[in-house]
Amino acid sequence: MIREWEILNRERVADYNIFTLDKKQVRSPRTGDIREVQALRFPDWVLILAVTPQQEVVMVRQYRHGSEQVCLELPGGLVDPEDTSPELSARRELLEETGYEASRVRLLGECYPQPAILSNRCFFYLAETAVKKQEQNLDAGEDIEIITMPLEEFQARIESKEIDHGMVLLAFFFFRIRMGL
Repeated sequence: MIREWEILNRERVADYNIFTLDKKQVRSPRTGDIREVQALRFPDWVLILAVTPQQEVVMVRQYRHGSEQVCLELPGGLVDPEDTSPELSARRELLEETGYEASRVRLLGECYPQPAILSNRCFFYLAETAVKKQEQNLDAGEDIEIITMPLEEFQARIESKEIDHGMVLLAFFFFRIRMGL
């Protein structure tokens, strides 16, 4: 049976504002060997699949520094410390990035995006009957184009690889399960 590894020591190696790097000394429960490992500690993330009354999905297009390309994705972001829940973060991110609000928001699913090296969870929400309420309120580091697409086109855009962001694919997977598709 697999058991948890004993953490003997934890040291914060670096703080990069959006994430920290921890170095840990751990003991293998199987061999007793002591190893050094690293982990990135991020705040939790949220993604929100917002659907308008016209059955269109509210999406964003933005440049991503990791892949060094413009991505088509769902609105989302970090769960801020002052937010009392991931749902509140999802609602806030949707409004800030797109100007849309939804009368009903519900959890579609959650996961650890990469538990080998990341500490955080990602929460996926469905925002039903999302309507434009205001202009975007972007952070200084954001440059976001809002687009809407018919919900029925979402799968074709995944198949054509126009949508290839892993967390967006997972959001669509959770959506299809929740809708019984």
